[in-house]
Amino acid sequence: MSRSAGAGRRLRPLKIMHRQWGFFPVVLACVVLSACAMQPMRVQQGAIPEAFPPSAKETAFGQRVFKALQKDYPLDADSPRAEQIQVIFEQLAESVDMDPGDWQVVLFDDPSVADVRAVDGNFIFVWSGVFDVIESEDELAGLLACEMAHELASHTDPVQFSAGSELLFGITDVATSLGVLLLTQGAVNISGTGMTRWAYVEAADLDPVDRVYATEQVEDMASIALMILSASVCSPEALLAFWKRTGSDAQSRQRVARLSRELPPQERLAIFETILPKLPVAQDPSPAASTVRTVDADEGKDS
Repeated sequence: MSRSAGAGRRLRPLKIMHRQWGFFPVVLACVVLSACAMQPMRVQQGAIPEAFPPSAKETAFGQRVFKALQKDYPLDADSPRAEQIQVIFEQLAESVDMDPGDWQVVLFDDPSVADVRAVDGNFIFVWSGVFDVIESEDELAGLLACEMAHELASHTDPVQFSAGSELLFGITDVATSLGVLLLTQGAVNISGTGMTRWAYVEAADLDPVDRVYATEQVEDMASIALMILSASVCSPEALLAFWKRTGSDAQSRQRVARLSRELPPQERLAIFETILPKLPVAQDPSPAASTVRTVDADEGKDS
């Protein structure tokens, strides 16, 4: 249902609430203004953050997200494409002295979804629709490197709020429960805590899988990802070529809407183009470092 479809039906209850619970909108406004998620510190430019094995708590968090996603998307664990992703990821990790065994890279079989997402616990989720928008293994490596970078920069850490924000969330939970109880004349009783906190996380796109990163976080990610690619056999320029191509027309932009999140491909490209010339010059690990490996449209598909 669209937001406008139910607007008329909600108008009168809101007026009643305003008349009898005049303080409630004020509390909501305070929450919106002050319940800002605490952001991790920016990373040092020109350096790849040190990678650590995930803690038991972080691993458990990633596993919970993984199990939740499995309810909606079939797992692809044994196909050539799954193996291809794993090989590329291991090359990237080993090129910067990270242990691939500390990470879990998962492929979901859903051609309608073109996306790659990292969550806390060193989990990276790939949806098979991404193979329809890339043109080379190096472009796939670039997308994987971006999510590795978000994880290394702690951008994927579960959202945290200040003590003041948590207090306001609690106050709003109580006010909401009382308001609903009054409006329904006792017919509906909402109890429990965390309602407002959950609503804020959803509205602000801060949940683990659909998180939208701030521009500063994208800049930090771009620096780290390009350094990872430069240290590997993959071409950093392929990642720039990907965003340039997918931002060239409306249809292409629509196909990568989930990948680009709320930052258009052209703006992502501008960030990468600004950062790439500033990076330290890396030694080519092999003669193949400047070779862009193409991906055949049918490569990796089961016969």
